[in-house]
Amino acid sequence: MEKLKMAACGIDCSECNQFKVTMEQDINAAEALVGWFRGQGWIGENEGAEAVMNKAPLCKGCWNITDDCFWKCGCGSVDFRICCTEKQINHCGECGDFPCEQYKEWASWHESHEKAMENLIKRGNIYA
Repeated sequence: MEKLKMAACGIDCSECNQFKVTMEQDINAAEALVGWFRGQGWIGENEGAEAVMNKAPLCKGCWNITDDCFWKCGCGSVDFRICCTEKQINHCGECGDFPCEQYKEWASWHESHEKAMENLIKRGNIYA
């Protein structure tokens, strides 16, 4: 299987702030995550980008997950990587069931997930 800088779900890792914090130590990407991390209770109200950076590694890309990753299961709650590995495909867009109900639900959570679905539709010439 070809392993790209694209997650199994279709997220372009090069556009992902969590990936950029981990792999590029990008403080601007960390700053973009501060509000979300505060909202989740992962950092305190008076903490900022440095606190986010201290949580790294956040994400090394779903094809490079290690035990020290903050997200041990891909995007935090749904592990499309395992499904793709079991089916011996590179990403969800290659699956005959794409988009499955689990994927549709995940895609509805955030605009970056919707963009991931668009990435897969374009990449696989799939029309959902």
